[in-house]
Amino acid sequence: MPDLTMPDFSMPDVFTSTPAQAVMLDEGYEFTLPEQPWADDDTIDVTQQVTASWKNTSSNETETGTFQARLSLEHDHVRIVMIDDLGRRAIDIDWSTDALSVQTADWLPKTLDAGRMLADIVMVYWPLDVVRDALPGNMSIRETMGERMLRMDDNGRAYARIERPIRDVWQGVANLRNERFGYVITIRSQRTGSSS
Repeated sequence: MPDLTMPDFSMPDVFTSTPAQAVMLDEGYEFTLPEQPWADDDTIDVTQQVTASWKNTSSNETETGTFQARLSLEHDHVRIVMIDDLGRRAIDIDWSTDALSVQTADWLPKTLDAGRMLADIVMVYWPLDVVRDALPGNMSIRETMGERMLRMDDNGRAYARIERPIRDVWQGVANLRNERFGYVITIRSQRTGSSS
């Protein structure tokens, strides 16, 4: 099993900033990450198996990558580490009320933008009101039992479709289909600790 501990390591920075950080979802669509990364008093610690599929723009073929991830969410602090099947660190996110640092490996395809992936994680797992507040004014979200639908309001197009576990969002399979950029992320989560 790959090492998913949270030690420091050296990778090129994508961005390091102070919240509130805006992530570009698309031209004219900025997702503003919450200033308080995790507002809940419950501590969440999960391991995830992440499968991402995307279209290679040069060959027009679908490519797939699998990653192991560890998410640790504490009051006002989120830490996410993703490694590939070879044990290489792909993404490291350290997000607190004071700063946001996102580092990514240079071998990741540009389709898997680390900032947008962080926004995807928030869209899938954070409470609906937090996601709604983070969306730009020209996007909307609707939630039904186990599903979220994000739309680009100025043209009505679907931006992303999300399916998530109903009883415990942190335990089970979630799917995000980004309609705008044509990638799909399937996340199998398992809690490694209980809520405190």
